[in-house]
Amino acid sequence: MFQKLDKKPEMVLYSKLRLINLGLLIVIFNPLPAGLIYGFALWREKSTQKEGKLIMTFSLIWGAISLALFSRYFGS
Repeated sequence: MFQKLDKKPEMVLYSKLRLINLGLLIVIFNPLPAGLIYGFALWREKSTQKEGKLIMTFSLIWGAISLALFSRYFGS
């Protein structure tokens, strides 16, 4: 007659858009160590796996570009 509700509604304490914007700012200013760590942390969460992969990929690409530019113009 009555159904027992086992599932509790999930509380969202953050906005996914805010997490992505923060991640992109971190990646732009410090791509390899901080961007990869932040992306991995997002990837570990069930609800933000897609965004974590995006930030890790962008971090690796931007890090490679910035290292190549730095070695070209400031290398010996």
